[in-house]
Amino acid sequence: MANAPKAAGLNIDNVQKALEKQIAELRGEIGKINNTIEERGARLAREAIETASARASRAAKRLGTQTQSVREVARESPGAVTLVIGAAALLGFTIGVATGMNINSQGRRRYWN
Repeated sequence: MANAPKAAGLNIDNVQKALEKQIAELRGEIGKINNTIEERGARLAREAIETASARASRAAKRLGTQTQSVREVARESPGAVTLVIGAAALLGFTIGVATGMNINSQGRRRYWN
């Protein structure tokens, strides 16, 4: 019976050392997982940036092409361009006047009353 506490103490020490070893191993595995996640995140961010850059480049090229087409049309027929811009301005002015008259009119028609 005198040996029982010593055996229990040795057993507790062995268990504690085993647990500390497992904790150290788990910390190492968590570190590896964190590194893997960081690498994947960095790779995904790089891919997203490259994709966005490529799309922006294609959009800029299309815009440049369309702008060039508009310039050519404006150079070839300046009268038509002036007519279209004038018509749009006249239409906008008419809509503005009609809206202003409707807002400022005293005798508003209320169809819901």
